[in-house]
Amino acid sequence: MYQPSKFEWKDGKPDQEQVEEWAETFFYSMMNLLNAFFCHVDIKEAADRLGSIPFDELTVQQLEGEKQVVIDMAVARVQELAEAELLYMQAYGEQNS
Repeated sequence: MYQPSKFEWKDGKPDQEQVEEWAETFFYSMMNLLNAFFCHVDIKEAADRLGSIPFDELTVQQLEGEKQVVIDMAVARVQELAEAELLYMQAYGEQNS
């Protein structure tokens, strides 16, 4: 069954900006949900828990049916955002120890 892409394609390539915007929206939606849980634990435990979340797998699941190039772009952006968030949380935890 044909499933249309969520993203526009230009010259045989997915619109990178659109894919990255989707990835950022997906990541920050996940963080909003997770923050409801993280606010009940200290920052170091929250960072540990954040580090164990398989953001790559969750992204792949959300993009099921998309071409691999789209999935790779989105996973890379989500991983980049997750790593930055984790580093921020770890630094904040160390500073407030």
